[in-house]
Amino acid sequence: MATTAGHAPADQGHAAPEKKQHVNAALMGMLLFIGSEVMLFASLFTAYFFIRYGVANETWPPLKQDGEPFELPVVLTGVNTLILVSSSFTLWWGEKRLAAGDNKGLIRGLWVTILMGATFLLIQLNEYAHLGFTPQDRAFSGAFYTLTGFHGAHVLVGLIVLSLCLRRAYKHDFSHAYHTPLTAGSYYWHFVDIVWVLLFFLVYVI
Repeated sequence: MATTAGHAPADQGHAAPEKKQHVNAALMGMLLFIGSEVMLFASLFTAYFFIRYGVANETWPPLKQDGEPFELPVVLTGVNTLILVSSSFTLWWGEKRLAAGDNKGLIRGLWVTILMGATFLLIQLNEYAHLGFTPQDRAFSGAFYTLTGFHGAHVLVGLIVLSLCLRRAYKHDFSHAYHTPLTAGSYYWHFVDIVWVLLFFLVYVI
């Protein structure tokens, strides 16, 4: 009896590291994926700067084919940027509520984050509809639509991921002990927000 009782904790002790290792592997996979996305956006930003600074003696932003200058809605996009950045804080708040054992707080945080992300996309689409230029209007417009379009696609993917996390939150799948999918989705969402802040300052402001 003593021998059997002595073996039980040892077995449990072996099970815990396996679970921890699995969680670390899942998060590491997300970080590696984000690393590949960093390289993707780095190449897009490089192309943008080549277009912007590679042509000498050209005003910036350049003129469109009809001779009119490109105009970007800096103020509206600045407000949109604040919305997206705020969504990172609401997601962080939801994770903190989960850590405190408040599953309803997590659900509220996810809902607000998803609504903010959807609002960001709608404002971005409205901007496209009123910009007055298309991707065919010189290299500048092509680079602009490529950068913002790729980012918008990433926001959409992030919303899908967070929606799946919200569905699981309603099923009480997450707890203080297990929240790996939520954490992975959170990493991705924060990455998307950081990329947009850089994009806003590099493309819209300077």
